[in-house]
This record gives sequence, structure tokens and C-alpha cells, in this order.
Amino acid sequence: MPRIADLRIWIRLTAAIWFMLFIAWNSLIFWQSHVNRQTAIEQARQFASTMHETTLAGLTGMMLTGTIGQRDVFLDQIKQLSIIRDLRVLRGDPVIKLFGAGKGGEGNPDPVEREVLSTGKPFVEVETDATGESLRVVQPAIAAKNYLGKDCTSCHAVPEGTVLGVVNMKISLVQVNQAVSTQRFHSIIAASLVSIPLLAFIFLFIRNVVVRPLEEMGKGLSSIASGEGDLTHRLPVHGKDEIGQAAESFNKMMDKFSALVRHVGLSADRVTKAARLLSENALSVAAGSQQQDEKSAAVVAAVEQMTSSITSIATST
Repeated sequence: MPRIADLRIWIRLTAAIWFMLFIAWNSLIFWQSHVNRQTAIEQARQFASTMHETTLAGLTGMMLTGTIGQRDVFLDQIKQLSIIRDLRVLRGDPVIKLFGAGKGGEGNPDPVEREVLSTGKPFVEVETDATGESLRVVQPAIAAKNYLGKDCTSCHAVPEGTVLGVVNMKISLVQVNQAVSTQRFHSIIAASLVSIPLLAFIFLFIRNVVVRPLEEMGKGLSSIASGEGDLTHRLPVHGKDEIGQAAESFNKMMDKFSALVRHVGLSADRVTKAARLLSENALSVAAGSQQQDEKSAAVVAAVEQMTSSITSIATST
């Protein structure tokens, strides 16, 4: 398996850019999905508030018209809405004291309902069960002088601000999650389709701006390395970017190297001429020495001849 450093530059650059785009796009897609989900949950909470007011308005109207006995039919009709998973209306202590606990366990609140009844603060939370996610909203019904056009304090004989009961509602988030998942899937498909021409453009850009100038530089260096000492070869300079600056610096180095080689050549020529002159002088000295030897031999012969003549004369004498 080749190392990353052994791969071509355009492969590494394209892969790195694609990887960063992949991370950026997926982060953006999942962030957008999160925002859409939170928006949907907020819309579900607003819908729960609307249904809370609708439920209380319906119960108030039934109480005023004397048809409160049909409240179960009314509440069951609201439960038939596809988005509503559960609905319970519980009476608070002031209402129980006046009208009783009611039917269907309205006097048996769970811990969350009991907390809302005691504090008067609404409870909103996303819950998950066997049927999927849902938004549970438990909102109190608080006595007011003017609530939906009615005076709650006169009907229930309680001070303003008293918690009369709670409406416990679960809003299904299954469709919301499906819509968010579908939107996320479509966004991923769209990003993938967009990435194809984008990667092609990135490849062409890297090929023309980075890879091709580097290949020309490599060919020039190989030509100089494999040539026969041609120091006149220069790399092409196409611009003032990093590659152009590197080629220009290399050309300047070659100029200095050529000048150095020329200087060394001139010095070698001078040394050669000096050596040739020295050789000629040595030859001249050798010739002079030989001529002097020849003259010395002639003198020796003359001296020997003179000695022989003297000896002959001495003998004759």
C-alpha cells in the first residue's frame, strides 16, 4: 500500500479539499436539520398552547350551557386529531372542593402534573416511548378576571392567580422526525450531486495552476540532470506565484553556477598555459645542459690529447 507522501500532489490536494467539503457540508446539513427540528418542536409547543386554550374554551362553554356532562365526548373528539397522542384534563383542589374529583382518575395526578398544580409553571419536554417521540406539554389553568372573555374568579369563587387545574397533552413528533430525516436525505443527495462538477473544477484548477507548472519544472530539472553539462538551460517562469518564484530562483542559481564554471574554466586555462610555459622552459634548460655536456666532453678529449702529446714529447726528450 503506497504511503500518502508517495501519492501524486493532485490526488492529495483533491482528496483533502473533498474531505473538508464533506465535513463542512455534512455539518451544515445536520445543523440545519437540528434547527428545523427545534423549529418544529417550537411550532408543536405553540400548537399545544392553542389546543390548551381551545380545550379550556370548550369546557368553559359547556359549563356555562350546562352540558359539562358531555365533556368526555368533547375531549375524545380532540384526541382524534392525528397529531395529538394523549389528552388529560385534571382538576385542582379548589375545583375538586366545589365540584368533586370528576371521572377517569382526574384526582390522581402523576408527579409532573402534581408539580404543575402546585407551582403553576408549565412543563414542556420531549419524551420517547414505544410509539416514538412526543412533546409533552402540561399547562396550568389559572384563574383570571378576564380569561377568554370570562371571569374565572366569580365562577369558582377563588382569588385571581389560583391554579384551577392542568391540561396534559402529548403532541406526536413522528411526522416531524420523518420530515427532518427526509429533508436531511435530500440535502445529502443534492450536496453529492453538486460535489461532482465542483470536484471536476477543483481538479482542473489544481492541474493547470499547480501540477502542470511542477511537471514542467521537474522535466527541466531532469533535462539538466541527464544532459551533458548544458548549463544554458532555464526553467520557464509563468508568473509571480510560489512556483514561478521557485523557477526564477533556480534560474538565478544556474546563472551563478554558470558564471562560477566559466571562472573555473578561465583559471584552468591560465594554469594550463603556465604549465606549458614551465614545460618549455624545462626543455630549454635540458637542451642547454646537453650542449654543455657535449662541450665538456670535447674539452676533456682535447685535454687528453694534449696530455698524450706532452707525454710523447717528454718521452722523446
